Amino acid sequence: MKLLMHRTKIVATIGPASSSPEILKRMIQAGMNVARLNFSHGSYEEHARRVSLLRSVSQELETSITLLQDLQGPKIRVGELPDGSIPLNEGEFLTLVPIAEFTEQPNTVSIDYPYLAQEAEPGTQVLLDDGLLELKIEKIQGNALICQVIEGGILKSRKGVNLPSVDLRLPSMTEKDERDLEFGLSQGVDWVSLSFVRKAEDLRTLKEFLAAKGANDLPVIAKIEKPQAIANLEAILAECDGLMVARGDLGVEMNPEKVPMLQKRIIGMCNRKNIPVITATQMLDSMIRNARPTRAEASDVANAIVDGTDAVMLSGESAVGDFPVKSVEMLVKIANEVEKDIQFVNHPPAETDETHALSEALNAIDKILNLRYVVTFTTTDYTSRIAAGERPRAPVIAFTSSPKVYHRLNLIWGVMPILLDREVESFEDLVEQAETYLIQQNLASVGDCILIMAGIPTQHSRGTNFLKIHKIGQ
Repeated sequence: MKLLMHRTKIVATIGPASSSPEILKRMIQAGMNVARLNFSHGSYEEHARRVSLLRSVSQELETSITLLQDLQGPKIRVGELPDGSIPLNEGEFLTLVPIAEFTEQPNTVSIDYPYLAQEAEPGTQVLLDDGLLELKIEKIQGNALICQVIEGGILKSRKGVNLPSVDLRLPSMTEKDERDLEFGLSQGVDWVSLSFVRKAEDLRTLKEFLAAKGANDLPVIAKIEKPQAIANLEAILAECDGLMVARGDLGVEMNPEKVPMLQKRIIGMCNRKNIPVITATQMLDSMIRNARPTRAEASDVANAIVDGTDAVMLSGESAVGDFPVKSVEMLVKIANEVEKDIQFVNHPPAETDETHALSEALNAIDKILNLRYVVTFTTTDYTSRIAAGERPRAPVIAFTSSPKVYHRLNLIWGVMPILLDREVESFEDLVEQAETYLIQQNLASVGDCILIMAGIPTQHSRGTNFLKIHKIGQ
């Protein structure tokens, strides 16, 4: 077992560039903690193969890998292009039509939303590929939208379509999302993220679907990428289990200069509520093509870590880029360099219960004693998440007998999950199992000081009720 060095977790999107056993193994060894499965792309066969490979490689390496299923959500995309891409030249005209009416007409591109002609109007701005390309609707003929190219470039198949000024009547979960989620549940995903969340009701819809499938314990991440989500942020935070600052679409739907301070605000709100937060999109975008990032990208990652993000995410860098392993390595290097100099602010407890009160005491003890580890025992992930929320200097080692919790915990800042082969039966058994594991894995030595946080009796959900300062071997 390799000791976790970086506290900030690394999320990497798995795609064509990272689907071989060799690359996946090297990415895990480099420090990948969470594998994102992007259901905007790929077939079920491809995703099933990746899930199988990830589970087998992580088992071989005796480490936990969290599987994050990212649902496409109500995202409008262009269809498949005849040659995979077409050039758009400024001043020229391009026609957008629903996929059902597309017959490879010249200067025409299909989109997977059939009602745009009823909801848009002449003069409406249309942004493609995260805003890199811009069109303006000149006129509407039936279901066809004749657009002029304002900002040109190369348009590739399946790129996103954004209409910032149009309030589209899109459901929070599409029929595709429901099919994809059923498949994800069959594959044993550990977290699921809902795209384009606009209000708390969107998350309740997802949770109702999960409950109907007998998966009401699957934690849900809200992706923040719409202006409406910013307006409803408090209610969304009260409903989700985690949150993603999806800066790509957020920076397209809103002015990009607003995103940096929104990012800081959102991360701070998540930290105060002990909700894990992922910072995503274009973190090391130049590493899709280059072996090293720009200085600005390195600073961007570092700033997210200083802000208190639980995780930083790779998208195209690991999915389709030329350097998926080096991209993971770079995030780890930045995290290791930055984390040693951070002085995190201790926020007031989010709730007035025993566990949060104990976490405040944990914070004080961690500052005074030279702790080797904070050791938690958990059946639901609650204790470990609250302990990690204090951002202690000592790494948090989370022991659990639940395989679900074992995989789920790897998204949480600073937590190293350990799967026990049997349940803890008593306090004495708890201490014995912790000592035995830490010594056998060369993670601790006799005389090392650890802080144990757990509940007696054991196996009670949210039953954390004690802290114990303990020296290994005594």
